[in-house]
Amino acid sequence: MADIRDLASEYKWWTSYSGFTAYTAIGTDGSVDDDGEPIERKIKIHYIVCPVCDGRGSYVNPSIDRQGLSREDLDEDPDFAEDYMTGRFDIACALCNGSSTIPEASQEAERKEIETLLQATISYYEEY
Repeated sequence: MADIRDLASEYKWWTSYSGFTAYTAIGTDGSVDDDGEPIERKIKIHYIVCPVCDGRGSYVNPSIDRQGLSREDLDEDPDFAEDYMTGRFDIACALCNGSSTIPEASQEAERKEIETLLQATISYYEEY
């Protein structure tokens, strides 16, 4: 069974665009106005608590406890147990990169539409 921590980075639909403001992202679908300037669209974005790390920004490295740890595992090695409990094996969350929140499209904007828009924006500006 896959661990969500191992797959978290695959759920980033926003990775190709870093220009999000607090609530609005601006992009273009590649269309231009009469002057040849890109027509920009606003897509409402809000931020939610990261569902992978529950807003902590980090979690235990999955290679440490992916298969689960029992009480016996911790009792057998008190030094490991202490390191585990104090966060020595923690890593930054792969979904929020340690920020504790992730962008989410408002209900009026579909995620696929945003992906298409952001990719078109990146492609448009890479040409120039």
